[in-house]
Amino acid sequence: ELENYGTPPKFPEDDPEVRAKMEAEIAAAKAASAKTDNKAKGGKTKLVAKTGTGIVRQWNILAKMVPLDEIPLFVDPYYWLKYFPPIGVDHLQNFGAGVDWRRAFITTSVNPYYDAFIRWQFETLKSKGKILFGKRNNVFSLVDGQVCADHDRSEGEGVGPQEYVLIKLEVLKPDHGQARHEKMSKLLAGGKPVYMVPATLRPETMYGQTNCFVLPTGEYGAYLVDATDEVFIMSARSARGLSCQVYKDNEGYTKEFGKITCLETF
Repeated sequence: ELENYGTPPKFPEDDPEVRAKMEAEIAAAKAASAKTDNKAKGGKTKLVAKTGTGIVRQWNILAKMVPLDEIPLFVDPYYWLKYFPPIGVDHLQNFGAGVDWRRAFITTSVNPYYDAFIRWQFETLKSKGKILFGKRNNVFSLVDGQVCADHDRSEGEGVGPQEYVLIKLEVLKPDHGQARHEKMSKLLAGGKPVYMVPATLRPETMYGQTNCFVLPTGEYGAYLVDATDEVFIMSARSARGLSCQVYKDNEGYTKEFGKITCLETF
């Protein structure tokens, strides 16, 4: 913010006309998002609930907590560790908390003694075969290229990974040559098996499934699954999710994480 808007910053929304336009765009985006989500939930995101508008700046947040002339110092992430802990101690003492503050210390690599202890601990456990490297399911941001923890999100707090099971329903070659099956016929002519893959939370109820109901207004695509050399008919959102999953032995469903080839759209 300081690089883009100066110190102290002059934000675009300081102009009433620009602010009104930005708020209108945020409201329109929120309304569009609400149309695609049929789940019952509150009308405000966490960001809007906290700011009232959805326009939030780090400078304005810090301005409510620290003197304005000190805000530029928070560009250094280590300054946060120096500034806020003493204030937290002072507040707890005012509450009358019975804490032995002589035992207080920072649990990051900033503290070389604690860091050395943790390194020794993990190296010892690893040498004894007590800990292994592995993976676990997380909410991942493809935009940021990293795990998106609960409090890193402006909305969707409390949402965790949800396991779905895909039911593979093989598409057979049509024998009546109708024009509406032209796209599917071309896919089948490619030699790869083609499957419709509806998702379910209750796979135990899917044995003997003979029908697949397609959303009339839905937008679907034919996506190449590299791991199995098959074509899956699914929505773009489902395909993107599948491209982030492991097939087996740390091999993904697609050659490149987060990317999947769309062969056709429906």
